[in-house]
Amino acid sequence: MTDDTGLVPVSRAQLAAWDARVQPAVEQVAPDVWAIPVPIPAGTIPHTLSYALVADDGVHLIDPGWDAPESLDALASGLAVIDRTLDDVRTVIATHFHPDHLGAADALRRTVGARVVFSGVEDAVLQQETAPEAYDSAVYRAQLREWGVPADRWDELLASFDRPALVAPAGPDDAVADGDVLELSGHRLRVIATPGHTDGHICLVDDERRLLYSGDHVLPRIFPGVGIGVLPGADPLADYFDSLDLLAPYDEHTVLPGHEYGFRGLGARRAQLIGHHLRRTTELAALLEEDAGRTVWEYARRLTWTAGWEGMTGFWLHSALRQTELHRDYATNPRSRARIDAHRAERAQRR
Repeated sequence: MTDDTGLVPVSRAQLAAWDARVQPAVEQVAPDVWAIPVPIPAGTIPHTLSYALVADDGVHLIDPGWDAPESLDALASGLAVIDRTLDDVRTVIATHFHPDHLGAADALRRTVGARVVFSGVEDAVLQQETAPEAYDSAVYRAQLREWGVPADRWDELLASFDRPALVAPAGPDDAVADGDVLELSGHRLRVIATPGHTDGHICLVDDERRLLYSGDHVLPRIFPGVGIGVLPGADPLADYFDSLDLLAPYDEHTVLPGHEYGFRGLGARRAQLIGHHLRRTTELAALLEEDAGRTVWEYARRLTWTAGWEGMTGFWLHSALRQTELHRDYATNPRSRARIDAHRAERAQRR
């Protein structure tokens, strides 16, 4: 069975639940590995897939979900299916700092004494993104001005900007880096630094079980946003492409993502993700060639958007403008030229 992307889902139940936008059942997805859906309180994505790695010394969780009572309830209920409790949780690993992944980690540290693990780079991103300066409306107003946003759209963007941080600035007990190995009593996970979605995003490889825990770096249908938490001087799109290339050795592994459903066909999905972003880059590059010097707003409204430009409001409008800025910067970077030209040539050959 394949899905509408040509990938092979590893769970019909997860796929059906995703299509119905309901919570799937707790399910064993590999030896001693269980997927536990954890609800997301608000937004268009209904749940995070948290993974419980059952070991002799307890349970190790990957991406525990949102910091909310219902998250801990979902984790407790999911663990009960496998005759475990929250008190059995020894380690919590987060692929990145976003609240639907890292959110519940600190609560588990405080309540059951679990050790929290994520990358040292992501800790720097977390501290930056939760600092008071990150919520300075004067700084954001300057950004809107630089983007060329019309005055009649400022209020909705400022309203979506004016919200508290959704995750606590609580750092890891153990900060990991690319190439580190986590020995978890029967689960040996190798850390792969995969910047792009955020600067400190990591994937985890279990070669014995031939699994890749991909967080938000690779999802089966959703095209993950890029640059949603980066440090000064980063080049998120270039990093994202390079990080996808780095996963080529694991194309035959089963991918266990943070959302949607597990699947096989990583090589095909990597190509789809790169192609999606390069299509937007080449579209923007063509606009730059015919009409250079316009604002981000002017370019954004002329690009092709899945939901249509007219439907962009609030956070989604902000995201579209940010993505346009990233694609503009990538398109004008001389180091990007070879990849852009190769993509153009490939598309021309297909026509």
